[in-house]
Amino acid sequence: MVTTVYIVRHCQSTGNLGGRFQGRFDAPVSPQGEQQLDLLSLRFRNIHIDAVYSSPLTRAYRTAEAINRFHGLPIQADEGLSEIDVGEMENLLLGEIAVKFPVAAKAWDEAPDQCQFPGGESMDQVYDRVNAAFDRIIEKERGKTVAVATHGGAIRTLYARVVSGSLAGIRESTVFGNTGVSVLKEENGVLRWEMVNDMSHLPEELSRPPVIFNFGEAAPV
Repeated sequence: MVTTVYIVRHCQSTGNLGGRFQGRFDAPVSPQGEQQLDLLSLRFRNIHIDAVYSSPLTRAYRTAEAINRFHGLPIQADEGLSEIDVGEMENLLLGEIAVKFPVAAKAWDEAPDQCQFPGGESMDQVYDRVNAAFDRIIEKERGKTVAVATHGGAIRTLYARVVSGSLAGIRESTVFGNTGVSVLKEENGVLRWEMVNDMSHLPEELSRPPVIFNFGEAAPV
């Protein structure tokens, strides 16, 4: 029995637009993000979906609503799908973080799997939380087709699990774009990616490369 999970990173928020390290900060959707949502809804219009799940943060929940626009399913919010709790680094500009939190910034740049965010989560905690959420969803919706709207950091930890079987795989993980669509298949306990970060529903002007949070290259502010 195959379970299919469409995993979508949220649309562009004002924090993405401003180059901020958002974490749990609940920024609104940007004007460009609104356009992305309209096109995402059309992409999913004729795709059969049995259930829709979302992080409770606005940028993800609005993305789930777009996926669900032509389906009318209940959207099930799950805290386990939330973005990384980056604690004191939340919603700061990259340059600010590089100056105020050099140890955590260096860890995130060089060994993100070992990062502990000051006042927030460790990446071990994120890995366990996110993967437990996906395991719950797959178990509940076994054999069905599910859509999940979540965050870049959350998807990267899932990617690490599927590709390498451990959090260390996050060092090689792709960076997911706003409304990038990935497809995960589960069968007999085995997970495999069928599609990763597809943004073919967006024109070039709406599919700019995602921000890569490399604090070592950030200019002080």
